[in-house]
Amino acid sequence: MLAFFLAAAVAAAPALKANFDGTSSDPNGSFKYYGYAASTVGTKPVPLIVALHGCLEDPFDFEAGTRWYEDAEANGYVVVLPSHSFYDDRNPNRCFQYWDNHDRGKGEPAALVGLVKNVEQKFPIDPNRVYVVGFSSGGAMAVALAADYPDVFAAIGVDAGMEYQPCANNYVMRCYYATQQQDQAQDPTSSGKAAYAQDKYAKPIPGIFIHGDTDSIVSFWNLNYTVTSFAVMNDGFASNGTFPGTFSANASQHTTAQIPGGDTYDTYVADGGLLTWIVVHGMDHAWSGGVNERASSAADGKNYNDAAGPSATVLFRTFLFAHPRT
Repeated sequence: MLAFFLAAAVAAAPALKANFDGTSSDPNGSFKYYGYAASTVGTKPVPLIVALHGCLEDPFDFEAGTRWYEDAEANGYVVVLPSHSFYDDRNPNRCFQYWDNHDRGKGEPAALVGLVKNVEQKFPIDPNRVYVVGFSSGGAMAVALAADYPDVFAAIGVDAGMEYQPCANNYVMRCYYATQQQDQAQDPTSSGKAAYAQDKYAKPIPGIFIHGDTDSIVSFWNLNYTVTSFAVMNDGFASNGTFPGTFSANASQHTTAQIPGGDTYDTYVADGGLLTWIVVHGMDHAWSGGVNERASSAADGKNYNDAAGPSATVLFRTFLFAHPRT
């Protein structure tokens, strides 16, 4: 049942290039994007994965590390990588704005949904198989998109991310430090209820989360907060706002595995398989199983990929495709 979690790291073969790009603009924001449609894409509806890079990254180095294009070609789907460019002095590091307390219909989440609609005009996308994944700030944005638009995204994948509304306020620097030192004002149960309140009539959203237990940028305790918050949100969806209901972050299954010659990792499953989280031992702030090479280095010269970990790209795609909207 959990055999797919034994996926090996992505092989370091020559990276494919984007075969489409575009710009999506609306009153909530503008995003340039790059993507890849598998050569098998024709008229039959196919899945779409929106993959969000982390701070200091762009779609080019993010793809060089994650190899989403190669996975899309091998598995017959469309993937799109939005580019978060420099805005102003408030966001010099190309971060998806995880510090904002995002609400449906506003800001970056709304602009990214507009981007999805833009891509849907180019390809035959199955509306029941639209997914979002992200790394670091992109992972936090993926969580926000699940909360704000559960009618758009069928499931999500997060590597080294954060919970919905990860800070007690919208001040960027305080929020940055709050990812390393726990803010006493932050409460994952409250954030989960705030996520539920964005769309009280949604169904529970499947989610898979990966985090390294030696993460020096988004500290490891964020995984517990993120999983707890997400479970509380889903509990609200499942119980029509009766808290607590039957959903929680209490694992019903636990397995341990190791990549040959690489990292050991623990996999936990809860809520009938709708919630999965993976702890990669000894991994810093990185895309698990990513390709660590010059092309995948971020703007600060660092490489945020751990080639010794289980492939987040394979794990995410496998999990997501197992959970179309019903």
